[in-house]
Amino acid sequence: MVGVAVCHCGPKLSYLFFADDSLIFCKASFIECYALQRILGVYEKALGQQLIRAKTSLFFSKNTPTTIQEEIKQRFGAQVIKQHEKYLGLPSLVGKKKRNTFNEIKEKLHRKLAGWKEKLLSKAGKEVLNKVVAQAIPMYTMSYFRLPDSLCEELTSMKRNFCGVNRRKRRE
Repeated sequence: MVGVAVCHCGPKLSYLFFADDSLIFCKASFIECYALQRILGVYEKALGQQLIRAKTSLFFSKNTPTTIQEEIKQRFGAQVIKQHEKYLGLPSLVGKKKRNTFNEIKEKLHRKLAGWKEKLLSKAGKEVLNKVVAQAIPMYTMSYFRLPDSLCEELTSMKRNFCGVNRRKRRE
């Protein structure tokens, strides 16, 4: 299996292992499909573990012909990942429109702040909630993806407005 390059001249990546998940990268060809099935068969026999087909997902590049996608999908008995699906709470695929992909963070923060505004909180209480919870919402995603600057600015503005701090007051 050849794997995929992270960037044009970068090293080829053929797998990523997590605690109980694995991501395997290969070309969408019948030869590599057969090789991967053989490897998985050896793995299953050696460790006595079976691949859970219902939890197995495939992703194909847009250049892969539909006929090949269908054949490989049938051979593996797996589903194809959709654009909107998530893995460990993060988007599986991030396209060119990053703003649309990560807009959910803004909506989630808005819902949290709206819920807190209904409660009577002191300025100190608002500050604690802001620092502990509101700042934590985008952090997990930001540890894996670079968010668009405009989205970061909007999130910062929302947190400032919640605490009653505006730019004019901060400069003084």
